[in-house]
Amino acid sequence: MKRALCTVALVAIGVAGCNNNKKTADLSTNGSVADISAPQPVVTHQPSPQPAVQPVVYDTTITQAPTGTIANGSYTVKKGDTLYNLAVRRYGDGKQWTKIASANPGLRPETLKVGATITIP
Repeated sequence: MKRALCTVALVAIGVAGCNNNKKTADLSTNGSVADISAPQPVVTHQPSPQPAVQPVVYDTTITQAPTGTIANGSYTVKKGDTLYNLAVRRYGDGKQWTKIASANPGLRPETLKVGATITIP
């Protein structure tokens, strides 16, 4: 027990009496010991640049099908054509679109493509 007590006392004296330490203590600010031997770099966070937000642009133009009557025979589908409006122009009644579909095997309203040649009975 005496030996442990002596070791603790020597360690305490050795730490307190060490004059080779080049670090100095500054107790002036808040009473705690601070290492002021080397200035500490100031680190600031720089956010990475963000790309500018681009506005969303929608095409709001409404394309209308050509007007006028359609003769029976071949017809080249134009932008804005539907089987319904083709039937209105040919027969005066959009519900007659099934006549055009029947005359063109495999043709349905969702398969009508611009530039396709169809038969109008």
